[in-house]
Amino acid sequence: MYKKLNPLKTKFFKLVTKSLKNYNVPISVSKFEKQRITKILITRPNHRLGNQLLLSPLIQEIHNQIPNCEIDLLVNGTLSKILYQNYSYVNRVHDLPKKPFKNISTYLRVSFTVIRKKYDIGISGCESSNSGKIFLKLSRCQHKIFDSGSFAVNKPEHIAKYPIYNFIINQNKVKDEYINYPKIDLKLSNQEINIGKKILKKLFKDDKKVIAIFTYATGNKRLTKEWWQPLFMKLKNTFPNHNILEVLPKENVSQINFEATHYYSQDLREIASVIENCQIFIGADSGMMHLSASTNTNTLGLFSVTNPKVYEPYGNSNVAILINEASHSNIIKKAKHIQL
Repeated sequence: MYKKLNPLKTKFFKLVTKSLKNYNVPISVSKFEKQRITKILITRPNHRLGNQLLLSPLIQEIHNQIPNCEIDLLVNGTLSKILYQNYSYVNRVHDLPKKPFKNISTYLRVSFTVIRKKYDIGISGCESSNSGKIFLKLSRCQHKIFDSGSFAVNKPEHIAKYPIYNFIINQNKVKDEYINYPKIDLKLSNQEINIGKKILKKLFKDDKKVIAIFTYATGNKRLTKEWWQPLFMKLKNTFPNHNILEVLPKENVSQINFEATHYYSQDLREIASVIENCQIFIGADSGMMHLSASTNTNTLGLFSVTNPKVYEPYGNSNVAILINEASHSNIIKKAKHIQL
């Protein structure tokens, strides 16, 4: 029943948000410099790991622009409390239930908590999110940024970059080439990174560099066993002096039939700490790919359905590959270039 209501909900929200415009902008961050605390709300009511991680560049750049900021997030589920636990300037995560219709009282309670609170600036974490825009509209924010308004020129396509563009362009109206776009960052502590190092030591008991692979993805982004098996064999033959580690999904399945040494955990920060100690990560477009991109390990994202210009793992030597335009040999060449 609830799934049947989703298309109706989407159509209704789209109709409601169609005419929403930025409110009380442009602004200048200089007006907040003398404040003790500048309170900021980011709305992104989505429960997916990747989408919540993709907020981190915006969160970082807001702090770069307004160091005295105190940022609240409105999201679905509890992942952001884990992802941003090392962000001292993320004050509160308002976590809406992932299934609103089954938890209507919690949904309303969290919603009213956000709507009642006063903020200096409110920003839509994704301008195509209808629910995020509605929450921003209902909020008590002095300045509300839904999109780039009339200032957009050469607007970036990447979903993590354009909220930053919207934020900067509305206050300074600067050119895109002068805008800083931080990479996704989980801000792992040294202690967490050392835990990942110890886990790899237990798994391999040697000092070889490690190539991490993630063979799973949701829906039609998941590549078949027939596709992964030859790539896995080529990796083994091309990198005989490396260990290969398969990071398993929460579903605990493998597209290479568990033929590689594998690692399973439901602790996202621990998984990231393991990836942090690897030489390279290779995986399909997924939340795990974005988790890898939030570390300092070079990430090779394999795209078959989604647009890499929107979701690519940018930063470092990260690269996106359209598998329809690249052979397994091309992917191996990219991996050799990245891991050098």
